[in-house]
Amino acid sequence: MKFNRRTKLFSTVCLITALAFLGGCGKKEVDTSVTEDKNVPVTIVEVKTDSLSTGTTISGKVTPQQEVAIIPKIPGKVARVPVDVGARVNKGGLLVKLDTTDLEISLSSALNGLQNAKLTHNQAKLNYNNAKTNYDRMKSLYKDGAISYQQLEQAELAFNLAKDALKAPAVANAQTQIDSIRNQITNGTITSPIDGEVAVRNIDPGEMAGTQPVMTVVNIDTVFVEGTIAEGDVALVKQGQKVAVNVDAAGGTFEGIVKIISPVANPQTKGYPVKVEIQNPGHKLKPGMFAEIKLVTAEKKNVVVVPKQALVTRGASKVVYVVENSIALERSVETGIESDDKIEVTKGLNVGEKVVIQGQQSLSDKAKVSVKTSSTGS
Repeated sequence: MKFNRRTKLFSTVCLITALAFLGGCGKKEVDTSVTEDKNVPVTIVEVKTDSLSTGTTISGKVTPQQEVAIIPKIPGKVARVPVDVGARVNKGGLLVKLDTTDLEISLSSALNGLQNAKLTHNQAKLNYNNAKTNYDRMKSLYKDGAISYQQLEQAELAFNLAKDALKAPAVANAQTQIDSIRNQITNGTITSPIDGEVAVRNIDPGEMAGTQPVMTVVNIDTVFVEGTIAEGDVALVKQGQKVAVNVDAAGGTFEGIVKIISPVANPQTKGYPVKVEIQNPGHKLKPGMFAEIKLVTAEKKNVVVVPKQALVTRGASKVVYVVENSIALERSVETGIESDDKIEVTKGLNVGEKVVIQGQQSLSDKAKVSVKTSSTGS
């Protein structure tokens, strides 16, 4: 029994010694971590001068230079529609042909009626001349007492009737009817009033054309972008001013000219309607596309600029981190105008200094840094 107790005691002492040794080894590993690199990796750029502009964006829609709804002047059955949507048409080109068969039959009848009216008129003229001659002769005979007053009255009555018959507008009426029918036949041929493209087709052969548009023709050689300028910006925009217009659906930015600025605000939007004209020779711009008009409201040249991401907000202040000898120095700055990706620094930075544009959110004043990437652009 004594032997067992001594053995257990010895074993316990050995176990405690082993644990103490292992614990000491662990402490040595933790202590070695103090030598790890704590420098913050950053990306920097060199401060330079550049031209900078700022502005406002106006949303709008592309509209055609001209858009004409084609409405027939007369109703009728459609005989031909030689063009479809997308077809290029010239001014005067055929769009729709109505069936004018009945009108042509009426014209033929009216022409015959005109001939008869002319024959009737010629006979009336001959009758008038004869009646006038007889009346003049009877007046002379009555004066000489060769005939009675009753005979003179009869000659006068015949003359008046012949004169009234000569005045009858039969020929004129027949000609008016002919002109009307010919005009209707002409109106049965529906042509384009402008050079352009067929945007909408609402009719097919065999259908009846009425008072609704059968087609819409647009001219998009030149287009407009229509938008609304806020009251605070309208004084900054001038007629004839060049502007950039971004149309994503057409693949990029186009140059436009401010063509119209309304002098009166829209009562609903409280803004001022504006139209920007864009030349569109390739017809990339289509009516209805969403567009953004970029209006420059301020522009400066040769000013100190930095990328916007270099700025860090610290309370009410704006700061940047300037790197000198692998140390990041916190620098308060004042700013001016800004573009989409750059901002003017009016105070606090000098040209040639290096500012942090990546990793700055992890920095504090006089923090040690390691420059992983360096860029000379701003």
